[in-house]
Amino acid sequence: HVCGAEPGDVLEVQILDIWPRPSANPAFAGKSFGSNAAAWWGFHYKDLLTEPKPREVVTIYEVDATGERNWARAVYNFTWTP
Repeated sequence: HVCGAEPGDVLEVQILDIWPRPSANPAFAGKSFGSNAAAWWGFHYKDLLTEPKPREVVTIYEVDATGERNWARAVYNFTWTP
């Protein structure tokens, strides 16, 4: 809900700050994880590195939980079965 907005209005959203959420699992203390889906409805569907292409794949990435470094490392992926 946006106060005063009406159907057809254009809204601008600015993200002012963002940071990764550390894992709550004690086995992964200090780490954060994210994912990227490469599916027929996603951006990376035709940009996969290995055959068969295209296919639906979900990749899990480890990111720096402290925000001190700018990196993401792929740690696991699996073929998505709709």
